[in-house]
Amino acid sequence: MYKLNSIIENENINKLISSFRRSPVQINKPHESDAEIIRLSDFRLAITTDNISEEISTGLYDDPYLIGWMIVTVNMSDLAAVGASTVGILITEIIPPNYEEYKLKELQRGISEACIAYNTFVLGGDTNGGKELILSGSAIGIIKNKKPITRLGAKVGDILYSTAKLGIGNAYAVSKLISRRSSAISYKPIARLRESGSLNKYTACCMDTSDGLISTLDQLMRVNNVGFELCKDWENIIDDVALEVMNSVGLPSWLLFCGQHGEFELVFTVPQNQNKQFLAEALLNGIEPIKLGKVIPDKEIKINIYGELHSIDTTLIRNLLFKANGDVNHYLKLLLEYDSQLKLNHA
Repeated sequence: MYKLNSIIENENINKLISSFRRSPVQINKPHESDAEIIRLSDFRLAITTDNISEEISTGLYDDPYLIGWMIVTVNMSDLAAVGASTVGILITEIIPPNYEEYKLKELQRGISEACIAYNTFVLGGDTNGGKELILSGSAIGIIKNKKPITRLGAKVGDILYSTAKLGIGNAYAVSKLISRRSSAISYKPIARLRESGSLNKYTACCMDTSDGLISTLDQLMRVNNVGFELCKDWENIIDDVALEVMNSVGLPSWLLFCGQHGEFELVFTVPQNQNKQFLAEALLNGIEPIKLGKVIPDKEIKINIYGELHSIDTTLIRNLLFKANGDVNHYLKLLLEYDSQLKLNHA
C-alpha cells in the first residue's frame, strides 16, 4: 500500500526513466530530493527543472506577472529544499502569436522581479512560438562546505516543522477554480532560499510543499519508512486567509492539506536533541518555524479530525486528481466523499 509506485505520479516517473542510465556522480536516487545533486571536485551542483503549463491552461494562473514570478519561484524552491545557493536560471518561453504586448511585458517583469528577490539571474534560455503560453525553467545552484539536504533522514521522534503557515496555495486554487471569485486572494509565494541556509545544520530531511502538505508528507513517509502525526491544534498551522476562504465556501479546513497546489514552504524534520539549538539559531536569523507535529513509527499520516485521530488514506488522496481526469469539480466531489466517510466513522 505504501510503496512508491502506489502513487500514480511516482509510477509514471519510474516508467519514463526506466531506460535511462544514472550518472555515477549523481548523489541522489529518484524521488530522494527536490533537485538533482551532482558531485564535483570540491562542491556539489544542484540542478532542477520545472514548467508552468497546466496552471495556465486551467486558468489557475491567468495573470502574466504571476506566471513570470512563478516560473522562477518553483525552480528556486527546489534549490532551497536541498540547501543550495542559487547561480541562476535558464528559461524557455513558448509565446502564442496573438499574445498581447502588455501581457508579454508583465510576464518579463514577473521574471525580472523574482530574480531580483532571489538575488539570481536569467542565464539564458530559448524562445519559440506555439498555440499556448508555456514557460519552462532550469535552475542551477551550488552546495559548498556543507552537506546537501535531501528527503531522506527522518527518524522516529523528530519534530516536524514548516517555514511558515500552510494552506494558502490550495485556498488560492479554491478561490480561482471552485468559487470563481471575481477577485481571487493574493497569491505570491516566496521560495525559502534564505531560510534554507539556516536549516542545513539541523535538518534531517526536507521537501517543499509545491503539491500541498499531504503529498509532501506522504512522499517523505514512503522514502523514509516512517509516519507523521500532526499537532492536535492543527488549524493553528493554517494561514488565516486560507481559513477564511474555506469558511466562506463551506468547505472543511483540513482539505487545505489535501489539494495539490501548494505554497512552496519547506517542510522539514529536526532531531529532538537538536531542537533547542535549532530554535535559538532560527530566532537569531529572524526565522519563525511552525511546528506541525512529529515523526512516528507507524507508516501513516495521522490527523485529529472530528474529535478522533484518523489515519488518512494518503494513497487515495494523492491519486484522486488522476482518477478525476483533472476535472477540479469532480476532484472536489471525491474529496468531500472521503471527508464524509471520516465523519461517519466518527459517528
